[in-house]
Amino acid sequence: MKTKQSGIIWVSIGLFLLVMGLYFLISPQTTLAAIAWLFGLTMLVSGFVDLSLYAARRWVYGASIWVLLDGAIDVLIGLAFLCHSWLMAELLPYLLAIWAAASGVVKLAGGLTDRKRDVPFWSAQAVVGVVLLAFGVAIVFRPMIATIGISAIVAVSLIVQGLMAMMRGLYAAPPRS
Repeated sequence: MKTKQSGIIWVSIGLFLLVMGLYFLISPQTTLAAIAWLFGLTMLVSGFVDLSLYAARRWVYGASIWVLLDGAIDVLIGLAFLCHSWLMAELLPYLLAIWAAASGVVKLAGGLTDRKRDVPFWSAQAVVGVVLLAFGVAIVFRPMIATIGISAIVAVSLIVQGLMAMMRGLYAAPPRS
């Protein structure tokens, strides 16, 4: 049942999301720093989980140093992002560029390989590869493209979610009995 209290809560949440979305829209570096911090936290947790599972179930994994190494690398990356989120925010566009360019090359090569095998829709994969490669190269020369793009996506998502929450709080009718 909709009560006055639930309406106030939804409107408050909506206003918070709306304000954060607008702030992230006008402050792209803050958006990247927040994303970098959350990524660092995610990597840290993932690394500790990997290390814990390895320690607890070493007999399942055998003496594989790779599982242990994967957990250790995740922890180190997580700490780097958490301790230096502003620096990592500066690097995020370049990491995105490297990922996009590498993914583009792989997709383009896959599309061309599929062409030789007469696989249908090979050209779609090749076109996506070219677009990703071009996007990656563009970001290397203009990293602000990624900064503004990432910030805009996060900001618009928060603004839309905020407006939806406010509408829910203001206009949602109580359920019929």
